[in-house]
Amino acid sequence: MRLREQGNAGGEVVTLGWDEAQTALRAGTHEVVDDADDGKAISGEKGPEPDAPVDDLDTKTKPELEALAAERGVDISKAKTKADVIEALRASK
Repeated sequence: MRLREQGNAGGEVVTLGWDEAQTALRAGTHEVVDDADDGKAISGEKGPEPDAPVDDLDTKTKPELEALAAERGVDISKAKTKADVIEALRASK
């Protein structure tokens, strides 16, 4: 959780684990920081989306992916699904 010292609107924002944050909140020493408070930082559900892969592997067919793996020398012998092949290709980068 993102917290700052109680009553210090311009204070440093700290990120604490759940238990530590609950202890600080119960003690009244800190308050929760909303994303809107400082316009940046990440707090759980409102955090940014994970970066999308920069490749186009998801758009390729399994045979195309298998050919690409062969081209790159990536071992896909244990890959059973298209997702397995994609995972192997991405892991090899």
